[in-house]
Amino acid sequence: MKKTIYLLTDEKYEGAVNFPVIKIKFFSPSFSFENIDFLLFTSKNGVRGVDRLTNKWKEYPSFAIGEATAKEIEKRGGRVEFIAKSAYGDEFAKEINKYYKSKTFLFFRAKKIISPIKKIIEPQNKLKEVIIYETICNNPSFNLQKPSIVIFSSPSTVKCFARIETFENIDIIAIGKKTLKELKNYVNEEKIFLPKKPSIKECIKLAQTLD
Repeated sequence: MKKTIYLLTDEKYEGAVNFPVIKIKFFSPSFSFENIDFLLFTSKNGVRGVDRLTNKWKEYPSFAIGEATAKEIEKRGGRVEFIAKSAYGDEFAKEINKYYKSKTFLFFRAKKIISPIKKIIEPQNKLKEVIIYETICNNPSFNLQKPSIVIFSSPSTVKCFARIETFENIDIIAIGKKTLKELKNYVNEEKIFLPKKPSIKECIKLAQTLD
């Protein structure tokens, strides 16, 4: 019997069933674009958050942490200036410092982040932060079926999944090293699979080989 592949967010991807253990809460903070050179996004939710509040952000070139975030920027009418080679915030910040100096970035971020982006970017550049959303736990309206394959796309999905489910009788895929680190608090590392590249599509491809 073919195992169901579960994705723990409400993002729709072919080949996976959504079991959303997290949801996004957007804020409406005040901020200014004055003296800003570039916008900085490390997730699609940062883009969605600012787009809810104003169209002015589309007048500024944006930096994106990966292809998915870049596509979200372009889909909503923004302009992508730079796409990071790495999918990790700390590496993203190092890339910025390598190519840009004395620039001011406006960073639309989550309430809680796991990479010290500000510490790395400054003092070579200046970073202004706007907390525009937070990730909170959610209780799906149905039960997860086992045996199955579960894709963990962030440390938050690990923590929220652990509140309502066990890690028994599932194949576990971690999108990247920081999610892997969180999963190791619950299961042995030998039981965790990692894709070649840290993306949802690569996770689904890997999951399809495990069935």
